[in-house]
Amino acid sequence: MRAKGPAARTRPVLLVPGGSENEVSGSLNNNRGKRSPAGGLFLLREGTRVARRESIIHQVLSRIDELKRFGQSKHEAKQAEKERCRAAGEKWNPARVPGIFSHKTCDVYKEHCLNFARWARETYGCRTLEQAREHVGEWLMRPRERDGGPRSAWTVRVEAAALAKLYRCRSTDFGVELPRRSREDIHRSRVAREHDRHFSEAKNRDAVDFCRATGLRRKELIEARWRDVYRGEDGRLYVHVERGKGGRSREVPVLERYRERVWELRERARAEGRDRLFERVPNRADIHGYRREYASERYRELERERRREEPEREREVYRRRDGREFDREILRQVSRDLGHNREDVIARHYLD
Repeated sequence: MRAKGPAARTRPVLLVPGGSENEVSGSLNNNRGKRSPAGGLFLLREGTRVARRESIIHQVLSRIDELKRFGQSKHEAKQAEKERCRAAGEKWNPARVPGIFSHKTCDVYKEHCLNFARWARETYGCRTLEQAREHVGEWLMRPRERDGGPRSAWTVRVEAAALAKLYRCRSTDFGVELPRRSREDIHRSRVAREHDRHFSEAKNRDAVDFCRATGLRRKELIEARWRDVYRGEDGRLYVHVERGKGGRSREVPVLERYRERVWELRERARAEGRDRLFERVPNRADIHGYRREYASERYRELERERRREEPEREREVYRRRDGREFDREILRQVSRDLGHNREDVIARHYLD
């Protein structure tokens, strides 16, 4: 006769060493009658399924998903963090904000975090992020694979920033001294590269001139429409960027010597019935290099305007590490024109 009561509703299952009922996977029916390595039996209700412990890779993906703030205001998040630090008596770092607001940043950080998790699993057998954390310093300070030399300070700091997001801490909390970044070590858009030989500025003159005239990013350049180019009430030519970095819109002043050229491109697209100014933007185009050219010329334009209109104005100075001085107010304006919001980024990465 079939048994009735509690005994009929339970079955013995295998208990993993040092584990709990939450760490047992699969159908309990498959473990019927099995004894644990410790010699005991663990009884649960028949038919119950218990979740398997997440792999370290899945833990990374889950945490990255929790950090996503797409479509939210990074500025508002920074202000909230500033108030939190003030209330807690902590030093506020304007470059640090909880969450990830950019799709591109998210992809980059996720790649670095997954690489670390795989390395920690294969090298030390780590099954959780908590187990892997003590090895972060070793991962960051590892040498280059091709020649055993030190890796780029920029790469190391990006990895540290990614892991700091993952562990919800500061990059200085990993117990290693991160290498200092130097302008002399930057080669992007500073020196000729092999791929530069395969890009013809002459054949892509329209896109090159427009980028030099406006300093738009690649995505902004691709999405630029002829109706976005307009003359302002001050008589100057502007380009409206509907959705730039961080989802912010802005009005970009066209450099004075390119105004006629940009208007020509606008009118040509309108006459040809094209909504977009450019059908394609070559991948090999050095967009960042053209943005740097725009920043330098825009700074000089504003400097001349200030001297002409406010010759007695006392300027607030921003001093770079190499000793060069800049007008902080002009830096702020150039930063806004380029779609940034920090003058130090312009001084360190865009101005020679």
